[in-house]
Amino acid sequence: MTDTLQRWEFTNFGFQNFKRTQAAVPAPRAGQIVVKVDAVSLNYRDLLLANNNYGWTPPLPFVPASDMAGVVAAVGEGVTRVAVGDRVISTFVTGWVDGAAPPEASSLGAPGPGMLASHVVFDSQWVIKAPDTLSASEASTLPCAALTAWFALVEQDHLRAGQTVLIHGTGGVALFGLQIARLHGARVIVVSGSADKQDKALALGAHQVLERDADWAKQVLELTQGRGADHILETVADQTLENHFRPWHRQAWSR
Repeated sequence: MTDTLQRWEFTNFGFQNFKRTQAAVPAPRAGQIVVKVDAVSLNYRDLLLANNNYGWTPPLPFVPASDMAGVVAAVGEGVTRVAVGDRVISTFVTGWVDGAAPPEASSLGAPGPGMLASHVVFDSQWVIKAPDTLSASEASTLPCAALTAWFALVEQDHLRAGQTVLIHGTGGVALFGLQIARLHGARVIVVSGSADKQDKALALGAHQVLERDADWAKQVLELTQGRGADHILETVADQTLENHFRPWHRQAWSR
């Protein structure tokens, strides 16, 4: 293992203040591991944090990014769940294994440690083994976007085969939601404003792709014979809620 690590950090907000620094690789303490990072994926959250638009201001300097894939390079005393040489990915929320999130739970990439470094050192509970079928780049996209889509559709909404899922958007969470829904045997309708992403959504198995600027709410009702979607994965938020769901909700309550 190299004695020096490189990391990329913001000394102030804005990409003009994005710097590469070096430091010694610390030895892992009891319960900790050192991971040699092979790939890091970026989320929209990282852009918001970089420009101080997240709604919470991280202390400076900070290393961004929550999602990484790498190989365990060293383990501290008492670590048994992973070993040197294991391929692992980070978990977005630290210390949250099951049930309600504990008070000490935090998210990586702010306020917890960031992953945009050649090596990271943290608690061994903050990783899980990476799927053998995925490359490092592919596996690094799982912790935030994929888990969000899985939690929404499967853990919370108990998605079943034969149901209809409406997905608004074609970003990371949306495309993972599309794939998860198809794997569960659901019908998927995607709304997107990008012709290129519309083609990719169809290639990933979407049954219908609707134009974002069209009256897609009406089209969804027509495609489902007036029944509508069983699940809605909404990744666009305010404008969509104001223009489509809130008017429908008011009409429903006025009947």
